[in-house]
Amino acid sequence: MAVTAAFARPPRHAPGFPADCADAGDVLGRTAEEGWRTVTLVVVTSALRASVEERGDHDAGLRRVRESLALVADGTDGSRWSASYYGKDLVLVSRDAAGPPRLRFAEGVRHGWAWDRVPLDGSVERRRRALLFACYEVSLAARLRRDRAEIQETRAGPVVGGVPRVLGTAAGAASLLAGVLVRPLGGADGVPGAGPGEDPRLPGVPSADGWSETVAGRAAGDCYAVTDVHDIEWGTLRRTDGARLTEGNAHEVLSLAESWLAGRADTAAVLREAYRLRLGREADLLEHLRTLSETVRPGGRLHATLGDGLSGLVPDAAALRTAVIAANGRTEGRMHSGAGVARLAGIDLAAARERAHFSLHVTKTLKGTACPQAAVHEFGTPLDTEAATYAMEFLGGLARSGAGHASHHLVHARRWRDWWGEHLPPSARAAFARL
Repeated sequence: MAVTAAFARPPRHAPGFPADCADAGDVLGRTAEEGWRTVTLVVVTSALRASVEERGDHDAGLRRVRESLALVADGTDGSRWSASYYGKDLVLVSRDAAGPPRLRFAEGVRHGWAWDRVPLDGSVERRRRALLFACYEVSLAARLRRDRAEIQETRAGPVVGGVPRVLGTAAGAASLLAGVLVRPLGGADGVPGAGPGEDPRLPGVPSADGWSETVAGRAAGDCYAVTDVHDIEWGTLRRTDGARLTEGNAHEVLSLAESWLAGRADTAAVLREAYRLRLGREADLLEHLRTLSETVRPGGRLHATLGDGLSGLVPDAAALRTAVIAANGRTEGRMHSGAGVARLAGIDLAAARERAHFSLHVTKTLKGTACPQAAVHEFGTPLDTEAATYAMEFLGGLARSGAGHASHHLVHARRWRDWWGEHLPPSARAAFARL
């Protein structure tokens, strides 16, 4: 059977983006074939979490971010700049511009951007690898500038080179190095790519663009399902003894970041090793998500809509639990997902989606425990005393620690306080009300 090429020409649509938005991996793959000796590459990234929390809805926040990126691209000279997209980022490439274009940003979404000149030589595969690696480096600079408005430098090299001074902590540097890659498969020739209807970044996983077709074919007894990797950045620890259960993207590069900040490794070496490690982790994520997607078929269908998670329709909670168990077993020790599920009967799709996201949120409060609801929670199923105790310990800890890592989880808990009241036993409701 013929292998589907990993990089398509003409470029495919970037899933979840407005019409006419091309996939960044395909565009960079095409650029590698053009024979240009040097290109100028710009990455514009977005503060997705802030947009989601402002809207109170992940899908609405993501849609707003992606529409904003498309507007940024529309403001550039299309005859000189090729625009493409992935995740929450815009990539601009030009063969004849010596520097970045003037970028115009609309109100309402916080962006960061950076650029660099990328030399290209050798085979097409080598040129692809160079472009994909450059996109990683420039996106790191864009993310740092997004979060540190005082950084005036825009070229990626100096920005990333200043990380040890600007961030000052290994944890901060590791979190930055854990950035998402434009194409997890890298630039190698002969790597099987996504087929029709699949996400270009995630071969074997249905694209977000097929969601409307799945919805149109839903049955009355179907359930809305949403999955997410539990703490993909830092991994999960067992609640009882602190033993590490899963790795995290940032945790994996933490020792590398420590060497960087201590001056034992230069920036170029750090980026090369971080990129190698990130390719491995992204391959793990692909394996994990593909297992989830394949296991719910043929009765269900999950789409790549959430970065490190999926959403779609399944026949029942049992089918989803089987898929989560299979995926977590497949990537044991590397990454585990939780999943929320809500029945469609008697409510519209938007209401079911909100309920499923609440149930996913419940699994996150129970991560690191042996409670069954740490893997899958079905909306309407009350928590027993043990699960409620673990949930309140987690939420109470966030409340006591104040702002910081995972504080967004407390924001969601407070927004869903009525549903928490319905799912907690009476003995825990007073404690929740004090959060």
